[in-house]
Amino acid sequence: MNTNNKNTSLNDNTALSVGIDIGTTTVSAVVYDITDKKQIEAFTVPHDSYVCSDIFSTQSVSKIMDIAEEIFNRILKTYPNIFSIGLSGQMHGIVYVDSNGKSVSDLMNWQDKRADIPLENGTTTCELIEEITGERVSAGYGIATHYYNMTHGLVPDEATSFCSIMDLFGMKICGLNKPLIHTTVAASFGLFDIKNGAFKSEKLKLLGIDESFVPVVTSESCVIGKCNGIPVSVALGDNQASFLGSVSENADSILVNIGTGSQVSAVSDYRELRDEVELRPFIEGKYLICGSALCGGFAYSMVEKFFRSYAVSAGMSDESQYEIINKLAYDAYENGEKGLDVDVSFLGKRNEPDKKGSIINIDRQNFTPSSLVLGVLRGMCNELYDLYECFGEKKTRMVASGGAVKKNIVLQKLLSERFGMTVSINSIDEEAATGTALFSACAIGKIKYKNGFSEFVNCC
Repeated sequence: MNTNNKNTSLNDNTALSVGIDIGTTTVSAVVYDITDKKQIEAFTVPHDSYVCSDIFSTQSVSKIMDIAEEIFNRILKTYPNIFSIGLSGQMHGIVYVDSNGKSVSDLMNWQDKRADIPLENGTTTCELIEEITGERVSAGYGIATHYYNMTHGLVPDEATSFCSIMDLFGMKICGLNKPLIHTTVAASFGLFDIKNGAFKSEKLKLLGIDESFVPVVTSESCVIGKCNGIPVSVALGDNQASFLGSVSENADSILVNIGTGSQVSAVSDYRELRDEVELRPFIEGKYLICGSALCGGFAYSMVEKFFRSYAVSAGMSDESQYEIINKLAYDAYENGEKGLDVDVSFLGKRNEPDKKGSIINIDRQNFTPSSLVLGVLRGMCNELYDLYECFGEKKTRMVASGGAVKKNIVLQKLLSERFGMTVSINSIDEEAATGTALFSACAIGKIKYKNGFSEFVNCC
């Protein structure tokens, strides 16, 4: 268990809030000091939960729950002054639950591509949904996954609803039998009315989805129950939670987050947007414009695996190559190399699921390992900038988060160049967990959120 212990010398008057973030590859947690506005301790544990990672991308619910509970119980035993508990995690994916609030399926996560499988007539489930409802729902989104399961007899007989993995964890620690989900999570499932904060019931009916089967939704900063007498707030989507935990002045800032996937986000009022970017619910009546790239840091991990595979084939040990490829990229950048032209759409795009990545403009001078590594990093930045251009408004500040950015100085430099902004790197660990810890403190009235992380004020 990786832990970053900031300060455990607490007095009896210290008010703590805990944030749990269940991501695609790790479970993270943060203990946050509301009184002095600082992070006390952060935890990060890989959950290695994939059951299948091909077309059907599924993860073991029991394995994820066990790890999340282990971290959570350790925190409860260590810290006595916890006033609130917040939850966050990976969006889009769903797990089926029964009438007792127990999981009856694996987690079908956001990487799941079953809805892009051609059916007998050559049409995919996503295309069928668009044909019936007039709206595009991407593969990996809960409604698309559920509709595929419905039409293929894959919905468990015991299932009475579905929810996200973080909602399930909230139900478990609070002893609830029905999910209540926040609009930040519900919108990620698809066929959701962003402006009115509700699923589009008429569209669901057209697909034969009973409205009673979809979870109840709230836009409020509310408490869903208690664990050991401590209020637990409704779970937030990780994109929104990361923004809360990262951005200090949200009016003129964008957040670039690069993890397994990557996103560029900014706060906005309600407005219509182009298909390439989404308007997502936020808090306090605001919205997030978000452009999401499916690959993100996964593209860089593909490069690492490529070189690791070569090393093993050449008789060397099976060890991480990140230090080496980081140096290759740094040397190439400092020498003024442009790098190969790399389109990093290796996992497709939301609106072009069949799109493939590419490497072009190769010549005898630039066909080198360093040019490949630098080209992939530049391609990651280009993909995010193209999404940012669809926002229709310019910002002046960039905050970058995620391990891929924090650990890679070349990626920071390339982002700054491409966006024409100075890049501010978060000093905190586990931004999403931090954001949801703050959100939970807001939900119980301990603090008020005021235009960003650095401006919240203590209420009591």
